[in-house]
Amino acid sequence: MKRALQRADLRPSRLVSPALAAAAFVVGAMLPLGGGSVARAASDESLGASLYESRCTGCHERSVHTRSPRAAGSFDQIRAYVWRWDRYLGGAWQQAEIDAVAQYLNERYYHFPCPQDVCGVAAR
Repeated sequence: MKRALQRADLRPSRLVSPALAAAAFVVGAMLPLGGGSVARAASDESLGASLYESRCTGCHERSVHTRSPRAAGSFDQIRAYVWRWDRYLGGAWQQAEIDAVAQYLNERYYHFPCPQDVCGVAAR
């Protein structure tokens, strides 16, 4: 017979071995030194994809981003369109979320140079 989980079973020391916790701490501490911008870019892109798919695809489909001529001619213009539509829909997103959606759209469709303050890497 299985015993019920007790509060003590859910303590971090029971769920994660001390060696694994130490390794995670070391890796996490190293990220800002070298891999932080890559990790940030990847997480921002997945956040941007989630936000875009949950809020924008009801009205937008792929063709809005692939039509010619394109309305957006730079990363800043993509960001301005995202900001404008967010405000039109009630202004629920913070600046970081707007940047994440702009970054996602840029990576997926536009391929403009991305500012370092948004993408965490020097512009390509």
